[in-house]
Amino acid sequence: MSSVLGRLLTVVAVLAGAASCERRHPAVIGVAFGEGTPGVVEVVQDELRRRYTDGSPTVLPPLREPLEEGAPGAVTLATRFTKVPGLVAVVGHADSRGSLFAAPVYDEAHIPLVVPTSTSRRLRTVSPWVFMMSPDDSLEANFIAAFARESLHTRTFAIFYDSDEYGIGLRDGLRTAFVARGLRPQVEEPIALPCGAPETAEASILRAAASSIDLVIIAGRTRDAACLGRRLSERVPRIRIIGGDGVESDTTFDRRFGSARAPFYAVAVWHAGVTDSASVDFARAFRRIVGATPHASQALVFDAVMLLAEATHAVGTRPEAVRRYLAELGGRRPPYHGVTGAVAFGSTVRRPLYMLRIDKAAQ
Repeated sequence: MSSVLGRLLTVVAVLAGAASCERRHPAVIGVAFGEGTPGVVEVVQDELRRRYTDGSPTVLPPLREPLEEGAPGAVTLATRFTKVPGLVAVVGHADSRGSLFAAPVYDEAHIPLVVPTSTSRRLRTVSPWVFMMSPDDSLEANFIAAFARESLHTRTFAIFYDSDEYGIGLRDGLRTAFVARGLRPQVEEPIALPCGAPETAEASILRAAASSIDLVIIAGRTRDAACLGRRLSERVPRIRIIGGDGVESDTTFDRRFGSARAPFYAVAVWHAGVTDSASVDFARAFRRIVGATPHASQALVFDAVMLLAEATHAVGTRPEAVRRYLAELGGRRPPYHGVTGAVAFGSTVRRPLYMLRIDKAAQ
């Protein structure tokens, strides 16, 4: 067991000794995001203190020690969380692959897993203990295809995608969504190497230029999407670029997209310009505590933790009771109204999606 987790477990055990006999351990909510959502735990803890003066669950922050990459690391982290005394639920994991591989661990332990940012449609059926907040890849793909056809009037397009559950799932959804609109991709290639490698998708970029592509969709993450977008901008005249929800406008994007002038759009489930009171309050608190503007992933993690805190206050701290509470949202119970909109679970739930223009030409 790691020294960091060991210290955390010691703290939890000490707190448990002071708890009442009715509650053997304090309620704990795990956040399985590593360092991918900096600052959001501090914002959550600040809001919990403000909202629940009679006590709130302990938020177990992301572990900062290195774990194995990919699926092994996700399983290791999930296993460690399930051994924490008083664990009520977990928020995570950061991507679809990690969430899918960790799901059986939480299922076996009967611990709810609220997945805020993963989009693989497989998560909807992987376990009754898994609750997916974001629109899945088929819904996102349909949103992208509608925007491409109706707003950009695209006629020829290419898809570049990560070779994982996120990228492949979005690629498959895009195929279906565009075929329904009478289009098929002229170029379809995985992002096989880090974008800094000169051979990355070079032949595919040249094929895109030769095929008179007017739109490229990148089902990847911020770093590679920005770099690939810059190189496409340099080689393909009048290209427009759409990134999936894995792309966020931040310093990494700015640095890698550089001075490219191609219009770059990205899908988001929330953005800091949303003007409802919950969004304004969250963005203000995040800037005050973290000193930066929050992104959609951070707002989603915030909502997930606050939803679980609300569940423990409504039904208690037994994981089965929390699981039932989550399953009833939007049915026997009204949706939870958070920063990113109304949260409920089920095949009929529709969450908002936004198309943001983030290229420097628009700034």
